Amino acid sequence: MYRALYRKWRPQRFEDVVAQRGIVTALRNQIASGRVGHAYLFTGVRGTGKTTCAKIFAKAVNCLHPHNGDPCGECEICRGIDNGSILDVVEMDAASNNGVDDIRDLRDETAYTPSACHYKVYIIDEVHMLSTAAFNALLKTLEEPPAHVIFILATTEIQKVPATILSRCQRYDFTRIGPEDIAQRVEYIAGQEGLELTTGGAELISRLADGAMRDALSILDTCAGVTAKIDADVVRQMAGVTDRSYLFHISDALEAQDGAAALAQLAALRQQSVDVKRLTEELIAHYRALMLAALPGGQSLLSGVSPEEEQQYLEKGPQLGQREAIRAIRTLGSALEHMTRGSDQRIELELALFTLSEPPQAAAVPMAAMPVQTAAPAAPAVRPFVAAPVQPAPQPFMSTPATPVEPVAAPAVEKEPAPAPAAEPKAAVPDIPESPAPADEELPPPPDEPPVTESAPLPWDEPTAPVPHVPEERPVEPAAPVSPAAPAPEYTADPAFSRPRKVAAEGINPFEQWSEVVKLLQEKDPMLHSYLRKSKAYFDGTRVLIDGGKTFRDFIRVNKDSQRLIKKLIAQVSGVAVPIGPYEPRTAAKHTSNAEQSLHALEKLGLDVSIEDSAKKSPLRR
Repeated sequence: MYRALYRKWRPQRFEDVVAQRGIVTALRNQIASGRVGHAYLFTGVRGTGKTTCAKIFAKAVNCLHPHNGDPCGECEICRGIDNGSILDVVEMDAASNNGVDDIRDLRDETAYTPSACHYKVYIIDEVHMLSTAAFNALLKTLEEPPAHVIFILATTEIQKVPATILSRCQRYDFTRIGPEDIAQRVEYIAGQEGLELTTGGAELISRLADGAMRDALSILDTCAGVTAKIDADVVRQMAGVTDRSYLFHISDALEAQDGAAALAQLAALRQQSVDVKRLTEELIAHYRALMLAALPGGQSLLSGVSPEEEQQYLEKGPQLGQREAIRAIRTLGSALEHMTRGSDQRIELELALFTLSEPPQAAAVPMAAMPVQTAAPAAPAVRPFVAAPVQPAPQPFMSTPATPVEPVAAPAVEKEPAPAPAAEPKAAVPDIPESPAPADEELPPPPDEPPVTESAPLPWDEPTAPVPHVPEERPVEPAAPVSPAAPAPEYTADPAFSRPRKVAAEGINPFEQWSEVVKLLQEKDPMLHSYLRKSKAYFDGTRVLIDGGKTFRDFIRVNKDSQRLIKKLIAQVSGVAVPIGPYEPRTAAKHTSNAEQSLHALEKLGLDVSIEDSAKKSPLRR
């Protein structure tokens, strides 16, 4: 029967083990000096020699004629272990025998002395697959086994082995085998097997093996089944690396910000039954190669790729740049993590590709980095309502700013007492002075009407009303006389300022310019626009109340830059700087209904309670 090359050419002595010089030397010295431990732990990636060294060690400690720690391979013990006739060396697969009952049987067998060897050796492969109960059953025996028992544990996932097991073993870490060592070993085996392996083919096999000698011999075995003359083209064809251009097609589309092309390529691959999760892992490895190619001195770290692909990576890596490659790796890694949690694999990968197709600055841009839009230099442009008389009927904000008009009596402003400065810093609305409001119109809400935001959280702005402000640079014109009969001009921002607060709660006083503010937000801050795309706004005579939902309220309350931007845009479209706040409808009617129901219930119980009198006394009837 034909034996695979990786089985036929498995090393039989420590001297034949490739690229693990430090581990081999330590094991040989222990055997030669008689300082053999009772428990060993071999860890490393696949195909690096863990099980091979365990078998050589089992033969060496029982060999009748060892030579410098190596087994002779000729005595009856060595031959019996090789052909399986001696049962004192037990190799157990923990992947299929991972229960507590399997470990209990093994523990019971350790009480018996070996039949032919000096030591009974238990090799437990893939030990990380044992259950928690199995590990616990192994603990005591592993710590203090009988004098004739040696445990050798092998694993590829050391992080899954409990610390209680690690502390009872001598640990040896097997490293990946270098491409040069793999190519040399493959050429030697090919020569012994009568195969004509070119240097280019051996180098390609070493790169595709990615540090695993068993993988390299499996590729060589596959190629030998086709032809005895093996070159790079044969290896490329038989190893299935003839075409991985779809990875470059996807990355090129993302670099060109063509999300539709990338998603179309994904759809075409799914039609070919390509596993989406596996494709995500390949894309992560692809962008890692691009990152290494863009890194100065990182070209030597490229592994597992063909020469043609390596040339493409060296060409496209510097064009893409390290930052974009790292961004892609993190985005795809996050999508892969969501896939493992049960999310839809196709949707997660499509979202990741769409995110990578957008420029990075399209994500949340700090407001401090945005250019500050200054107001028009002409002073009358920000004072459209100075000379406008108060309208007899209340109206909401005008849809378009009024025509600038020169003030009738500007010196009268200097004679009025200066109001207190605003509690909010001036930087909230750059270069746009807030319009003053007369004292006779700034009346507190009547005592029988509760404020609008009675049950709402604290507003976002500290001031509760627009604060009058007169720029210092305005020159005083003493030459303009003021007629004693002429009334003082009223600096109201808009007739709607005189309206009671309850109109906003009833939803009959919308802020007409809000749609213009939302359109401007689409250009200034796309993320903030997504919150307010379907929102509404009202004006209660003091501030603009925004109805954007709970998510928007939580976001805007902590984001001062977004607050400033909204106030700035409101001032831009209306010509008046006003505070902003959250909008929530009143629920007084609901409470009143509940109170009436309670009084009816008390009356049914026989209590002498007048619903009309109680309703009059109830604070909800104010």
